[in-house]
Amino acid sequence: MKHCLIMISFVLSACTHFGLDSEADVAAENCYVYRYGDKIRRINFAEAFDWCHRSANWGDANSQALLGELFYQGLGGPKDLEMAEQWYMKAARQGHAYAQFMIYKIYSVSFDREKLAQADYWLRQSAGSGYQFAVNELEQSQN
Repeated sequence: MKHCLIMISFVLSACTHFGLDSEADVAAENCYVYRYGDKIRRINFAEAFDWCHRSANWGDANSQALLGELFYQGLGGPKDLEMAEQWYMKAARQGHAYAQFMIYKIYSVSFDREKLAQADYWLRQSAGSGYQFAVNELEQSQN
């Protein structure tokens, strides 16, 4: 019996190394694929919105940024700048350079003084992460 348990344990652990993806991995992949398309699946913003939401709730920064983008542009769901800001912020706090830049863009046109004061911080964070649009924007603001 002990030998059988060891064999079952080996088989189960081996399976995890041969492509059995977690729900979070599947959601993250589908988020990206339905947003940008691939050889098999066409762009489908409604599907992207659903999959990105699932993956973003698992904490995936790329999916959080993509979900922010979908809300920001109103793709696959309602245009909602507050929700876009929330999802961008979650990704930005994880070091996602595009999300940091988008927080800058949102904050730089805000009427809220606290957000205006934080806009430069997020621009610098994004530029420091190497996001080229942020680097360009920072260079222009210093000239």
